[in-house]
Amino acid sequence: MVVFRGPVATLVAGGLAFLAMACSQSPPAGESTGRLTPTTQMAASPRLLELGKNTYEKKCLPCHGEKGDGQAEAAYLLYPKPRNFVDARYRLVSTWDYVPTDEDLFETLSRGMPGSAMPSWAHLPEETRWGLVHYVKSFARNPFEIGPDHQPESETDIPTGHVKVPPEPSYTSEARARAHELYLEVCAGCHGPTGKGEGQEEQEDSEGFPTRPRDLTAGIYKGRPEPEPVYHRIAAGLPGSSMPSHPALYGDDIWHLVHYVREMSSHEQRARMEMKRFRMVATRVDELPDHPDASSWRSTPAFNLHLMPLWWRDDRPEEVAVQALHDGQEIAIQLTWPDATHDHTALRPQDFRDAVAIELSGDPDPPFFGMGEKGTGVNIWMWKSERQADLESAFQDLDKIYPNIGIDSYPNLLRSALEQPTRHALTLESDPSFVTGWGAKNIVSDPTRKSAAEDLVAEGFGTLKARPLVDQRVEATGVYSVGSYRVVFKRALWGEDDTQVSLRLGDTALVSFAVWDGSAGDRDGKKSVTIWQELFISP
Repeated sequence: MVVFRGPVATLVAGGLAFLAMACSQSPPAGESTGRLTPTTQMAASPRLLELGKNTYEKKCLPCHGEKGDGQAEAAYLLYPKPRNFVDARYRLVSTWDYVPTDEDLFETLSRGMPGSAMPSWAHLPEETRWGLVHYVKSFARNPFEIGPDHQPESETDIPTGHVKVPPEPSYTSEARARAHELYLEVCAGCHGPTGKGEGQEEQEDSEGFPTRPRDLTAGIYKGRPEPEPVYHRIAAGLPGSSMPSHPALYGDDIWHLVHYVREMSSHEQRARMEMKRFRMVATRVDELPDHPDASSWRSTPAFNLHLMPLWWRDDRPEEVAVQALHDGQEIAIQLTWPDATHDHTALRPQDFRDAVAIELSGDPDPPFFGMGEKGTGVNIWMWKSERQADLESAFQDLDKIYPNIGIDSYPNLLRSALEQPTRHALTLESDPSFVTGWGAKNIVSDPTRKSAAEDLVAEGFGTLKARPLVDQRVEATGVYSVGSYRVVFKRALWGEDDTQVSLRLGDTALVSFAVWDGSAGDRDGKKSVTIWQELFISP
């Protein structure tokens, strides 16, 4: 998680949390874990390939598929689509041959790809990431071939091999004028005159999917945003996309464009887009707050985490702020995120609610963060805005939206004939026997529920189910105000069985969060998520 001290920023949430390493193994609070660049290169070996295979099957298969062709169970939820390792058209390359080096693949695995659902795996040991590099390469239909190093010497020269980045020139006013001229000539057709992606050229990738040019002012860089990697992007292009290579500009002209493009966004914007894992702390207090307005939250550190939409869109919640406290018996986690609209009904087919969730895993090596996997379940705490509205006013039913709706009349065995109204629908005064979901103890249908949260379990896509009503132990209270939500989850530290994850004092839990924006059509797997983070439960 990205950690900032100070006031709680408005951000996104919905998540996962699990138990893992002891605190002695974790870095200080707020620091990110894992290196993006390798300390040494590791050649392929049978042992390394086996390590890569095992890791791929646990971490990568749900998106990229068993065959590495990007046709996995989760693929329909994702945009941009997962990379097809068989065709091996990798976007981030540092060669003129449209082929990545092993270091290119290592950095991509480690950093992830902002602007997509590809998460960072920097927290994995370097050896494991090298195993993934070599295993992923084994899917390729054709071998990776990088020619001898030859840099372009004229506009008609065809370069090969590694892109050798020349010395960086000064960015003078003359250089900026030249960069502006080049940008309008070479880049504005796609990225637009202002860099906001408003160019007129239609684009699609090598798989035939429509694509949109990057908004260069947003600070979202698929590759590392430092000057040299950006030089590689402009020089070598992004294979498989509409971004071409520019060998004719090799030399100072590309450097001028690098400076010009980078000044369209700030360092702070670019840093905010990084999907890093950070370490948060749940501080021990004498008394836990149970409402977002409690004064104790004002003095609790906030950890701001980057959110990535699984189906990417530019209009999205960028961050979620996380605060955590415990009293030795219970834990309270407050999530804060921005949302321009308060979507708190989901009665019509075209309406979707706002929501947030925390997912927990008791496995030290957690399963895929999207709903777990078969045999390795996850525990999910979910808050829904319309549940909160139900608690604060009358239970919302169809007659709220359609007051003149035609209704059926049901006998009410709980009342005498004289007590029954002449015309009645299924209401709180109905006999639950005639309200199927309510009568079957389905918590989604129960109009008498006392919490806006649900305690859920899952073992992969399509397996989500609620714990029995008598075992619902998660409480949550949410408040919408001034364009943002604040939601407080509360539960005992110790779970009652294997499906409820226990949070032990002195241990570190891995956590991730997800948020749904109803006005954007978010529901089910269409949501914004964080990657796994660390939450230390202070003794």
